[in-house]
Amino acid sequence: MMQQKTKAGLKVLFSSLFLLSSSACSIFAPAEPEMTDAEACVKLHELIADHAENFKQFRGSLKNTGTIRNMHNMQIWNAERVFPMAKNCQVWQWSSGLTNYYCGWDESDQQDAKASFNQGAELVNQCLGKKWHSKFTRTTSGGESALFYQKGGKTVVSIRYFKESRTISDSWMSTLYVGDESNLKVKVQ
Repeated sequence: MMQQKTKAGLKVLFSSLFLLSSSACSIFAPAEPEMTDAEACVKLHELIADHAENFKQFRGSLKNTGTIRNMHNMQIWNAERVFPMAKNCQVWQWSSGLTNYYCGWDESDQQDAKASFNQGAELVNQCLGKKWHSKFTRTTSGGESALFYQKGGKTVVSIRYFKESRTISDSWMSTLYVGDESNLKVKVQ
């Protein structure tokens, strides 16, 4: 009887240790694999080319369909990440027929947001080359915005960082946008 209790106790102990060790491994495992600059450039060019096809190659599962604030009908898909620091990537298709690719990620503070922006803008500039033009502006919240475009082209690439206006804390965010410039005509925070 004592031997059975010992065996049962050891089974529970080993099962617990296995569960604990496998959980610990998943905690320290990176959420997404690292992406090289070369891989990011290839993906960015593929993304720009796929704009004409409404980013079908990059769409994942349909996340949302419906009306946003009773103004616009739209569909939102989870999307493949194409940029090293990007998170929470989505494809948005508006009722007007316009489609854009958007990623947004939180930054720990203004300095990290600026560093992320500088790194991202430099990488986009390197990827796109001399055929693309750029325009840098300040945001109303003290951040910056970079717009990359081709004269006569339909697709633009934008990367920016800004202070969130809807929070009481000092919350900074960075975004990557690929799509029609007309979707960027809203006031920039």
